[in-house]
Amino acid sequence: MFLLGLMLSPWVMAQVAPSSKSLRIPRSAQVNFLTVKEDYRPQVMRIEAPMPDGNSEKAQLAAQKAELNAKWQAPMPSSQKVDTTAPSPWMGVNFPSMQIIGGVPNDNDMAISNGGKVVSVGNTSIYVHNANGSAVGNLSLDAWAAPLGLNGSKFDPRALYDPAHDRFIVSCLNGFTDSTSYVIVGFSQTNDPAGAWNLYALPGDPNNDSLWTDYPIMALNANELFLTGNLLYNDQPWQTGFNQSICWQIDLDSAFAGGTLDTRLWFNVQFGGRPIRNLCPIQAGSTPSGNNMYLLSNRNFATGNDTVFIMEITDSMNAPGVQLTVDYGITDVTYALPPDARQEGTHTLATNDARWLDGFIENGDIQFVGNTLDTTTGRAAVYHGTITDVTGARTVTGHILGYALGDYGYPAISWMGMNASDNDALLTINYTGPTVPTRPGCGAIYCDGQGNYAPLVVAKAGAGYINALAGMDRWGDYSGSQRKYDENGVVWIAATFGKSTQFPGTWVAEYHHPGIVGADPKPLENSFEVNAFPNPTADMIALEFALEADAFLDISVWDMQGRLVKTLLRDRVKAGKSQFTFSTAPLANGQYLLRVMDGDQLLASKAIVKAR
Repeated sequence: MFLLGLMLSPWVMAQVAPSSKSLRIPRSAQVNFLTVKEDYRPQVMRIEAPMPDGNSEKAQLAAQKAELNAKWQAPMPSSQKVDTTAPSPWMGVNFPSMQIIGGVPNDNDMAISNGGKVVSVGNTSIYVHNANGSAVGNLSLDAWAAPLGLNGSKFDPRALYDPAHDRFIVSCLNGFTDSTSYVIVGFSQTNDPAGAWNLYALPGDPNNDSLWTDYPIMALNANELFLTGNLLYNDQPWQTGFNQSICWQIDLDSAFAGGTLDTRLWFNVQFGGRPIRNLCPIQAGSTPSGNNMYLLSNRNFATGNDTVFIMEITDSMNAPGVQLTVDYGITDVTYALPPDARQEGTHTLATNDARWLDGFIENGDIQFVGNTLDTTTGRAAVYHGTITDVTGARTVTGHILGYALGDYGYPAISWMGMNASDNDALLTINYTGPTVPTRPGCGAIYCDGQGNYAPLVVAKAGAGYINALAGMDRWGDYSGSQRKYDENGVVWIAATFGKSTQFPGTWVAEYHHPGIVGADPKPLENSFEVNAFPNPTADMIALEFALEADAFLDISVWDMQGRLVKTLLRDRVKAGKSQFTFSTAPLANGQYLLRVMDGDQLLASKAIVKAR
């Protein structure tokens, strides 16, 4: 049997109130996105993943998953949500991001402005696109944050758009030890993310406890940014090196103005005398609002549990009596540590644990998602939970969404309502399976707010399995989604798919509520991929691509300010594999974009670098 609930009162042990302190953080630097010319893209990637042999950092988690694998085969209550009576949303613009091979895992997040600028981030890059999918520019996290003078590895990026200020926020982490750990946060100075940013470096060891910050999550209310993280001990893995979770509360006006940041740091967040792990902040679904912020957590390593921790930062950071309260609820459907996900052959993808990954609050209800176990199949699945009447008589319910052909993982969730009273949601989903048709891809599932789900609408099917590491591969620690604040019923997502190169890729897609009149437009890009080499190049460069049918292609070079430099080709190209070469000798040293068009349809936008 699963270990359910809290068998004794959680208040038997004396509760310790969370602590907080005010910190003022000066602006450390600023950077102009498109004027950055030097981008070395440094990264360290562990090609050989540690194996769960009892002597590695994965041993504890592997042992728990082995216990789970044996346990699910016993009779257990079915909790898989199988009805698909809701109508399906339809997909609009969609395109690839993260074209340059980045770090592993392929952590994805994205934000879109009311003006139609798209910022997508992943390990280890930032990409800016227009809403039609045309590329504006990209930088590594290292080049973007270079004015800070921090040389540690940059990882775990997040992105947000603030509709009240009409500005973007991007964060990432720096360094894996207390002496190198910082939380880098950038605030765009205008609504153009390809322009100037204010950069701040928050201390990754804010209490000088020889700890470093891991796994950030961001959310907004009307006036403040909330950024959470986990503090880990040096030289210990995230599974066993956890000390506590923290939350930064940051004033937005000072951040966007480039002044000194007013912040409040919350720490020592405990329940029953033990630190609560993985604080997931929950912002309003329709638009950031209010002065408070809810945070959720759970027992993320449990092989079966029903406890949901519900916390609240009750007011703005300098309000008299502001506090962080800690409570809990019991859900009607158990969550559990997910098994690792299958790919074809012996290849697998890591699912990590069952922490809550994302959520929103609307009409007094919180909806949240995370990885879990599908108790009907024993496979990795998605947990979709709801806390109704969060300010009153709370009730927690859950649904488990399983994939009949394989495994689901790393969901995100956004409000998809058409009207103020709606609680409709769109769940971003990564999927994978043991056969070629189920190679790692991504898509979305619509929920109508009444507990009815639509079938998965695929955004991008995998072209290959993911095999970037020797042994178990990383699937991506999170996905991203955001509603378009000036268009009810429209949600954008960023998630993982398997590329033909066996590396993970990022796909960005726009989804429309099923109530919006329209039809699926022709996808911006289907399976078209273009490789450019050598890149950087001194003289000649080659493009390789494959066409499913004859096409009249337009291949051109653009500078990073969006100006046409040279049209290289306008001609019909036959179906099949082709190689196109040209000389870069006429180009000045620097970064450019190669665009491949088929009529008015953008097939690909590829960054290239001319160097001596």
